[in-house]
Amino acid sequence: MKIIKGGVTAPKGFLAGSASCGIKKSGKQDLALLFSTMPCVSVGTFTTNRVKSGSVILCARRLKKGASQAVLVNSGNANCCVGPDEIKDAEEITALAAKNLGLENGSVLMASTGIIGRPLPVQKIKNGIGGLVRNLSASNGTSFAKAIMTTDTAHKEIAVKIKIKGKEVKIAGAVKGAGMICPEMATMLAFFTTDAAIEKNALKHAFRESVFESFNKITVDGDMSTNDSAIMFANGTADNETIRKDTKDYRVFLNAVKFVSKELSRKIVLDGEGATRFVEVIVKGAKTEKAAEAVARKIALSSLVKTMIAGGDPNWGRIAGAAGASGISFDPGRMDIYFNKIAVMKNGTGTNAGREALLNVFRKKEIEIAVDLKSGNKSGRVWTCDLTEEYVKINAEYET
Repeated sequence: MKIIKGGVTAPKGFLAGSASCGIKKSGKQDLALLFSTMPCVSVGTFTTNRVKSGSVILCARRLKKGASQAVLVNSGNANCCVGPDEIKDAEEITALAAKNLGLENGSVLMASTGIIGRPLPVQKIKNGIGGLVRNLSASNGTSFAKAIMTTDTAHKEIAVKIKIKGKEVKIAGAVKGAGMICPEMATMLAFFTTDAAIEKNALKHAFRESVFESFNKITVDGDMSTNDSAIMFANGTADNETIRKDTKDYRVFLNAVKFVSKELSRKIVLDGEGATRFVEVIVKGAKTEKAAEAVARKIALSSLVKTMIAGGDPNWGRIAGAAGASGISFDPGRMDIYFNKIAVMKNGTGTNAGREALLNVFRKKEIEIAVDLKSGNKSGRVWTCDLTEEYVKINAEYET
């Protein structure tokens, strides 16, 4: 596997475009389109929030019905909590996009991100579609990644190539996400493309497994969005032998999709609103994987832990407290805690770890917190970041 340039348009047959249609007051680009020149096998996974954007509902319905060939993305407006017009507006907009692309109505998906509770500026978006379609190009992968941003400080994309029985296959992705990031479909928009020929069932399983091991294992602030959408298109233009589930080719493909997913989820955490440190919380020695992940999430979601990291204060007691509050049964008298491999607690008691060595750990940009419950042989992990004053500032002024 090799990392290559190009973002979501690196795989053959994919074009992207971006434009400013006036949703964002700043005048920055706020409309993007990803299009495959060939029909695709397509799959998706969406927010588990009971409150969902009309764009999410439309996407989920269309992916269940059949193949999709394009997705239109608007940033700056969530198309959520404004009544029944949410779905109607999304249908109108995607119908116009389909017409301009020469596709059947229903083959264009829609994703939205931004402020909740404001009606979607339908006419502005419609006015921008013609120019957006004319702007489609295989060189616009990065422009697409930039146009879908909201509070992100940097665009997030990656592309790789692999070999499937001698054929070159490319897999790529672009995401946006910096705040409202919590496990169970961490908050973001994610778009994946591949020129692989693959059965829908195989693509569905590979994508869901990859999402579970990446986007569902990150948290910035513990808040779940109404607009989470992760979509993958496979157009088969690599002309490889069709990939089927549980084959050697499938495993090669799956590993590449997992790599792309994990790299993109890592980029989200690194760009967490106001974040200065990337933190990996690892819990081992649990009775079940579910128990290990529950403890890891409790630690990663703790405001006390996150502010401790922001302040560079190696207060391991906050880790112990969070683990104990997880609701998972274990013997506190056997628990070990480590900061970047330095033992700070052994068998439920603090060690004599040097203060300066621990302070040096918390001066680093990446920190590993490991907890051993010594209750079993299962493990889990969550990626998170620190909680800073800048996060409060960004979200105190988000609408203004």
